[in-house]
Amino acid sequence: MKAIPQDGLSRFLLMASAVFGVAYLLPGLGFEIVFPIDVIVKAAGIVLLAAVAARSGAWLLAFALLASSVGDIMLAWQPRQMALGIAAFGIAHLAYIGIFARIWMREGGRGLAGYGLAATIAVYGVAMLVWLQPGMGELAIPATIYNGIILVMAICAAASRAPLLALAGALLFVLSDSFIGAREFRDAFLWSGPVIWVTYYAAQLFLTLGLIRKPAA
Repeated sequence: MKAIPQDGLSRFLLMASAVFGVAYLLPGLGFEIVFPIDVIVKAAGIVLLAAVAARSGAWLLAFALLASSVGDIMLAWQPRQMALGIAAFGIAHLAYIGIFARIWMREGGRGLAGYGLAATIAVYGVAMLVWLQPGMGELAIPATIYNGIILVMAICAAASRAPLLALAGALLFVLSDSFIGAREFRDAFLWSGPVIWVTYYAAQLFLTLGLIRKPAA
């Protein structure tokens, strides 16, 4: 694949990241990983992706991944720091918005198909927010702000000429967070832990591989 870095160290970092990504599935499959080892396993895969981005000179992408790893730590910590996790992921998505916005400004829009997809994302996001709002409680304000930020990120990815792999990553991020929101605020899809992790890790991996080849990253 052209998206895979060609140097040996970056490939090793990607493989190590994938190992940690698979390892974090174990608790969802019934195998226990005790605290704080689970926190290390969860964050390590994303930190290694940040290292791959940094090696390619994609510093804003590396920052987004590191901010995401902080969010992972906050959500896996005991007791869980939900508000801080939301804030960290919000910062990560602001960085992703910056990357996609620069691609959009430099290369133009994706055309009618991209704008149509962007509009669909917006409608979906508003519908999800309306559905989740009653269960948000004291997290209503930060969760609503975060919802807006991730929607803008996905809309920018859809509307810009970002690589399709990066667009797939952005959409998977929205899907993963949709399952999280449904589980946390509506007590729905309680079985979705492994699905959430797989879609989240795949999102970060696709964003990394899609954006390290773009100078705007």
